[in-house]
Amino acid sequence: MRAPYKATLLALAIAACLPASAQSAHYKDWAEIEADLVDKKMLHRPVPMRDGVQLDANIYLPKGKGPFPVVLYRSPYMPDMFFTPGVMPLNDLNAVLLENGYAVVHSNERGRYWSGGEYEYLANAGEDGYDTIDWISKQPWSNGKVGTYGCSSTAENQLKLNTAAHPAHAAAIALGPGAGIGKIGPYSEQGNTFRGGALQLLFASWYRGLIFYGKHGDPRPQYPDNLTVEQRERLGETFRLHPNRGDFGTSPGFDYDKYFRNLPVRDLNKAVNGPVTDWDRFSARTPGDPAWKEISLSNEGDKFGVPMLWGFSWYDVSVGPNVALYNYARENTSTDRARGAQQMFIGPTSHCMMGAEKKQTLVGERNVGDARYDYTARYLEWFDYWLKGVRNNALQRPKVDYYQMGSNKWVSSDSFPLKGTKYVDLYLTSEGRANTLYGDGTLSFSRPKSAAADTFVYDPIRPVQTYGGGACCMGTVKATGSFDQSTLEMRNDILVYNSPVLDKDLTVAGFIEVDLYVSSDAKDTDFTLKLIDVDADGVAYNLDDNILRARYREGYDKQVFMKNGEVYKLTFAPMITANTFKKGHRVRLEVSSSNFPRYDRNLNTGGNNFDESKAVVARNSVHHSDKYLSRIRLPVSP
Repeated sequence: MRAPYKATLLALAIAACLPASAQSAHYKDWAEIEADLVDKKMLHRPVPMRDGVQLDANIYLPKGKGPFPVVLYRSPYMPDMFFTPGVMPLNDLNAVLLENGYAVVHSNERGRYWSGGEYEYLANAGEDGYDTIDWISKQPWSNGKVGTYGCSSTAENQLKLNTAAHPAHAAAIALGPGAGIGKIGPYSEQGNTFRGGALQLLFASWYRGLIFYGKHGDPRPQYPDNLTVEQRERLGETFRLHPNRGDFGTSPGFDYDKYFRNLPVRDLNKAVNGPVTDWDRFSARTPGDPAWKEISLSNEGDKFGVPMLWGFSWYDVSVGPNVALYNYARENTSTDRARGAQQMFIGPTSHCMMGAEKKQTLVGERNVGDARYDYTARYLEWFDYWLKGVRNNALQRPKVDYYQMGSNKWVSSDSFPLKGTKYVDLYLTSEGRANTLYGDGTLSFSRPKSAAADTFVYDPIRPVQTYGGGACCMGTVKATGSFDQSTLEMRNDILVYNSPVLDKDLTVAGFIEVDLYVSSDAKDTDFTLKLIDVDADGVAYNLDDNILRARYREGYDKQVFMKNGEVYKLTFAPMITANTFKKGHRVRLEVSSSNFPRYDRNLNTGGNNFDESKAVVARNSVHHSDKYLSRIRLPVSP
């Protein structure tokens, strides 16, 4: 509900973030804004789409006489999520926009809450977004220029909309849009459904808890036919203020461990009496299924037509594909206004938590120093330039800002990775006993001279548990952030390879490639990676992780199974980070066959996996020699 809040820190946030010219604003806090909007400044309107479906929109107008520049959010969520202080740091931008003379529009995607039609993931993202902007640009309170903004779902639906390039779509800010990306470069995640051919289980729980308990569990209102605008608006307001309209978050007391362990994986939600969702279909596909083209995902071949500020986080779901798409968008524009107007920042936070940084910023357990960044000023500068015509420094900035962890500072550049980046290979070696933290696995700057293999037993019923990383939406699972991995590394089914203690700082920033030569006695199995910074005290902080299902080693358009004892080369889609390994630290690479429930378990049978309940234990090996150059390639900054 948006009844006036008992307490708010928004006034302090506004005072801290706004330029001096904006701090003489009329409103004291959100409660005052709320009262004004409810009385006379919030409009509730149907927006017609080209196929006759009407989407619902809440329209918030600032004080003063219009017309106003407009910022649009399109989402599957209730407006409350974006207008409640404290839910996400970026929510505070709404008050800033209103204070600075912007109208704010929240429109629900089709099939969500008051919007008509049936919900499908990103269905009609380009067409519906285009029609919504077209409608807004013709309203008497609009100055004809519309910006789009949002994180996660509200960013993902901007990708195809950007390619549509409506003339009134003046600028966009897309934060954490990984689930809107299909295939880009070496990544075929199909909207974060996969990584390396393994299912990312975060989407199963997202459908269960965040979306479809809103679609089927919460009362989804349906407008009767032939309502007047006034009747529709009154009915919408009644639902908006109803105390039992449903809740957004995860379920208190829900047993997420039991939930994720259910087999088969396609029945995760069925097993907890959840509704049928897109997960039931998506989990049965392969990464190369032609059906993915039916979803409005952004793919190679797209041309971007709108100036875009891209915002990512080092511990978000899919930073690699995000940065790859940004680099692609810079070179693939369709309009003059978009050309040279693609900018990016990457902070050391988790999903949609830009602005949560502090003087001492903790991401999981790791302290990455003073990572504060004036996001609000950056957003306002971007919109002021494109929607108001203010001649500020928006386009004079370097194209890229990113946070270099380890050295704990923001770096500005015109590209990522930096020009002049050199690639350094570290080779996996051992005497055949790299198992556990106490094994003999090493990362050598020299090619191995002798041949060896490290072997471990992978039992899908006893998988390596997820402990940190880049994920979201997984309830009580500790799947986000950086945590000390050393206790976990006592497991015999984790191979641990360490570099020598560094005699000087090693600054890594960019895409990290890994080749492994492997064998297995199973027809199919997984191999997982984890890149780690080990400090002088032995604390091992994870930076990024990865997985590859062996059947997809020759591409996602075919499945090629393994033969017992044969050695195969696995080339992983790159990991990514910006981290300075300080003098006295070590670079570490973990290799195993599971990271659960971050990724689904390979049951090792060679079957479909998604519809199976019985597992086979696999004996897996990593080979390293002059013939089998298993290695990690680090992008070392100049």
